[in-house]
Amino acid sequence: MTKLHASLKEMVRRNRFRLACAGLVATLLLAFLWPSIVISIRPGELGVLYSRFGGGTVKDRTYEEGLHLIAPWDIMYVYDVRVQEETQDIDVLTLDGLTIKVQVSLRSQIIRDNLPTLHQEIGPNYRAKVVIPIMNSAVRQTIGSYRPDDLYSTMRQKLQDQMLVDAIEEMGRIPILIQGFVVKSITLPAALSDAIAHKLVAEQEYLRYKYLLLEAQQEAKRKVIEGEGIQAYQGLVNKNMTADFLRYEGIKATRELAESHNAKVVVIGGRDGLPVILNTDPPPALSPKAAPPPAAKAQGKPASDAKTQDAPAPDAAASPADKAGWLPSGESIADFLRRLDTLALNPNRELPQAQ
Repeated sequence: MTKLHASLKEMVRRNRFRLACAGLVATLLLAFLWPSIVISIRPGELGVLYSRFGGGTVKDRTYEEGLHLIAPWDIMYVYDVRVQEETQDIDVLTLDGLTIKVQVSLRSQIIRDNLPTLHQEIGPNYRAKVVIPIMNSAVRQTIGSYRPDDLYSTMRQKLQDQMLVDAIEEMGRIPILIQGFVVKSITLPAALSDAIAHKLVAEQEYLRYKYLLLEAQQEAKRKVIEGEGIQAYQGLVNKNMTADFLRYEGIKATRELAESHNAKVVVIGGRDGLPVILNTDPPPALSPKAAPPPAAKAQGKPASDAKTQDAPAPDAAASPADKAGWLPSGESIADFLRRLDTLALNPNRELPQAQ
């Protein structure tokens, strides 16, 4: 064992330069071939191996996420198997031959179990070869069967569902799953857009006027019903508005007025001791106005003398109100307050004269 160790040590000493060169070459070769030997598959990705000396594409195995070592002469193809989204602005001819612009988004995903078949039949550039052409074809086939004005009234979900059906039919046996279409915008020619907008505005104005007419009819019915209710109420009130009921209400009002703490002046002069303003007695009959005194000129005397002679002599027993001049001669205070009460209840009526 000692002799073997010594012989190896001696051989390394004699060939140390050759061994250093070989190690350097091996290190450089490993650094150069490292990307082809050590393959890192990131999250959401899947690998397909092409074996140069093993029959080509390996169909019975796919390489999951993680680190994998392969021979330097083999090739690992890595695919993104997460959901992919493609957005395209497509010019479409409608049923009338007008060109409109549609912005559509398509969501698709590779079927993981069939990835080797997709790699062998289509290759890594499957999106440009299959997905985008099928999306354009489905959009043109669906939009082309509608008139431009129908696209405004057609539900967008209906268009998307029809595009999805057409795309799935065209995809056929290709291992790509179409998850859905999204119609983001539909742009019509400016003149056609304005015409459709005016049409929609006119339709809404028509519906608005129709609603206003219906509202006016309902309001007329409401007023008729309200008038009938007021008429019935007034008839019921007039039927039960007897003198006893008014007297009862007057007594209640007088009690509330008496219990109030506000400053007040209550003139009592009606029947049953009610205030004058609550008196339910009918007003007294009005007497005809007194004839004016004969003119002084008819007696052949001056006006001043006639006034002096015809004026009645002041009564010594007259009340202070009579002397003051605001109470007519021969009228009591109760009669005067009754006339004021009549004037308050009938403001347009002329103040009755004293009898």
